Amino acid sequence: MKTLHFIMDPQCGWCYAAAPLLDALTQLTNIEIKMHGGGLFSGAKKGPLSVSFHQRIKEMDNKITALTGQVFSQTYYSILLEDKHRIVDSDTPIAALLAAESLGINPLSMLHKMQIAQFVDGYSQSNIKNLTSIANELGLSSNSFISAFDAFNGEKTQQHIRQAGHMLDLVGSSGFPTFAFEHSDGAFTKLDHSRYYGQTGQWIAYVKQSMDTVD
Repeated sequence: MKTLHFIMDPQCGWCYAAAPLLDALTQLTNIEIKMHGGGLFSGAKKGPLSVSFHQRIKEMDNKITALTGQVFSQTYYSILLEDKHRIVDSDTPIAALLAAESLGINPLSMLHKMQIAQFVDGYSQSNIKNLTSIANELGLSSNSFISAFDAFNGEKTQQHIRQAGHMLDLVGSSGFPTFAFEHSDGAFTKLDHSRYYGQTGQWIAYVKQSMDTVD
């Protein structure tokens, strides 16, 4: 079993762009995918979007759709992106992923539903009620999920984000998403996923070839 690390942020549009690549990896039964939340809008970075960054996001979204076919709906644009008072926050969705995983839910499944809820259905990932609804869809009770969320929200989430940042440094990467195989000696092989947007067949072939070099 090979370990593949996926370093991402739930609020990151390019991580949503990579969702089909991540989904394709689940057909490979001989790899274990470990997900790490990087905190794109964490701590002091949390807050409302500036006018310039708002425009930049729209430009990136258009590029992502053209490159991958991933949908950013008009509902998302009109309800969330145009909300000048919305606080963009990575801590809350990362804590939700950690909570779900602690309760036996595959965090990749949770992430997928969170991305669809936000970028397609227009429900903020920073809203605990929305996250609880997703947890319910995955079979968790509201009480158990909220209790686990409260346990992870705060220092445990910040520690996780710091560890994800450290892993980025070890891999030799600086952005989200990052895919990297881990070797037995602790070294990493970073995968060049950006060449395979919209080409899941070629991506899987590339991952298999890269996996053969991992000891």
